[in-house]
Amino acid sequence: MATAVHNEPRTVDPTRLAEVTLAAAVRAGADAVYIEPSPSTEELYMIVLERSQEVLTSFSVEALSGAATIARLAYIAGLDLASSATSSAVVPVRSGNLDADFVITIRPGKGLRADLMVVPKQRQQQAKAPATPQRIGDTGDVIGNYRILEPLGEGGMGTVFKVEHVVLGRQYALKILRSKVIERDATAAQRFLREARAAARVRHPNIVDVFDFGHLPDGRPYFVMELCEGESLTDLIGRGPLQPHDVVAIARQIATALAAVHDRGVIHADVTPSNALVTSQDPIHVKLVDFGLASLAGESFHEEDSDFVLGTPAYISPEQLRGLPATDRSDQYGLGCVLFELLAGRPPYHHDDLRELCMLHVQAPIPLVESPHGPLPPKLADAITTMLQKSPQQRFPGMRAFIAALDEIEKVTDRRGWRKWLSS
Repeated sequence: MATAVHNEPRTVDPTRLAEVTLAAAVRAGADAVYIEPSPSTEELYMIVLERSQEVLTSFSVEALSGAATIARLAYIAGLDLASSATSSAVVPVRSGNLDADFVITIRPGKGLRADLMVVPKQRQQQAKAPATPQRIGDTGDVIGNYRILEPLGEGGMGTVFKVEHVVLGRQYALKILRSKVIERDATAAQRFLREARAAARVRHPNIVDVFDFGHLPDGRPYFVMELCEGESLTDLIGRGPLQPHDVVAIARQIATALAAVHDRGVIHADVTPSNALVTSQDPIHVKLVDFGLASLAGESFHEEDSDFVLGTPAYISPEQLRGLPATDRSDQYGLGCVLFELLAGRPPYHHDDLRELCMLHVQAPIPLVESPHGPLPPKLADAITTMLQKSPQQRFPGMRAFIAALDEIEKVTDRRGWRKWLSS
């Protein structure tokens, strides 16, 4: 596919640029538009039109023009630029005889960003048609461009298969979301795809690459990701608490991955041991998976369907339990729970009754961070305790502040003879 790239920065009227961008996306048949800071310089913004993850065209404008264009789009969509959380709204657009709805998402990460997902009217009408249930999962079944080779596992949110691209012959992992994920909310599939696509644009060694997205005829979304050999942190913990030096290594890798997506205004919102894959042991290497799935898990507590709505309640932040949107500090709380469990062999809170467990997250004192392998450097325990504070404002100001705390932990432990716990 031919790609037009314009590198000469432009100073333009943001109102006009917003209108032209919307019209151009409709006429070009784009399914996504990204307006974001240039990765190479703070002085420019990039505007990128994509279709099926292929770049149709991209060009740069001066940073002020780019940010002002996002502000104009936020005004059109009725979104609050001052909000600290990602927000979305749907705006109908007509260009000539073509109509589409734009899902405009404003992301307040490091540099203001906007994602625009384009939903043509024709596609909307087709989506409203009665869906024919489809049984998928047998070896040899074909989903899009992928042939199922074997099932890999099943969880509360979906089923994962090992698949092969029918043309390229390459093997991937394909995850299909469960029907009940979208039964309560007709917009859930689109919200998932929007968040997962945003995360997939972040290339990071500690994030599982996602290559493709799609829908089954019955409406269930699926996504295709790299096939990783290894096990989850859940499997690792199942064999007992980890040595502190391994926990520090894991903490740094997950934190740097989360910092990268937080910079792009993307929140994971479900940081758990099962969502971190261990792809090698010597040295230990982990990768985060399932960005976007948490946006389907609901924003409040429903006891009658708790296994689905909360997903993994042992790691959910107090503010999410109160029905507030997840933020980067919610991810910090989840990571704190994971690190606590890696050290102690159990999560910070446990109760057989789900409602009681949720109340422990909201009200119970933070338990002492301990390891059966011996005393921990005080600053390591203090850092995890900070991440587990009930109020988001009392946690680290951002994931990079936690990474800086890890740097300090390693320096102090080296000076005071704790190196045996923190190095292999």
